[in-house]
Amino acid sequence: KSGETAITLSRLNQNRDLFEKVMLEFALEKGNRNAGGFYAVHCAARRGDLGAVRLLTSRGYDVNVPDGDGYTPLMLAAREGHGRMCEILISCGAHCDIKNVKGETALSLARKNSRRQNDAECVILDELARKLVLGGAYVQKHTKGGKGAPHMKVIKMVEAAGLLRWGNSSRRNVICREAEVGPSSGFQRLRRRKGDADEPGVFRVVTTKNKEVHFVCEGGLEMAELWVRGIKLVTGEAIFGQQRDT
Repeated sequence: KSGETAITLSRLNQNRDLFEKVMLEFALEKGNRNAGGFYAVHCAARRGDLGAVRLLTSRGYDVNVPDGDGYTPLMLAAREGHGRMCEILISCGAHCDIKNVKGETALSLARKNSRRQNDAECVILDELARKLVLGGAYVQKHTKGGKGAPHMKVIKMVEAAGLLRWGNSSRRNVICREAEVGPSSGFQRLRRRKGDADEPGVFRVVTTKNKEVHFVCEGGLEMAELWVRGIKLVTGEAIFGQQRDT
């Protein structure tokens, strides 16, 4: 009645879980894609069914297609706090930056989940940070420990070598021993007279040769945190072989 289907009615039914399980098994057996409004990958992702998602994606199901409500499988997995599921979907090409009509993203949905330790948020932040540092971006680079005038540079991580790069010379291709958000105390003292000692978006690295370098990114604290997270992540993977398990 009124255009309702078995799918929409099942959402109101106390036996929804059983109904979804039957529909998912049918989709796995028959391979029907989004038949009658049932989105198999989305259902499996929300339920945390890793085996089903692996099987469906191996058959070519698109992990970035939104369901009838505008949610991608990654968004649903993130909302439920399924960290391992988020890893699998990302390894299959799921995009973290897709927004629905409400302006929600996988990250914002993961952050709404306070029912359990939220591994999903960590997985998504890692992927966003990885993409940021490997893709690179313009930032302001300070010189002479803060004594000189800052200037724009493109910085990026070189994945295989774990290098932070902002030029061609060896002095501009460094391995970071430390990466932290915010300025060092020495930098603050030098920049206080300039009025930008606590500028939003400041982060710093210390190289293996004990050289401290300060940068300022657009996007304030949140972006600075992503830069630091990404630098640590890619450096750790290159040096210690901490590759993500797919």
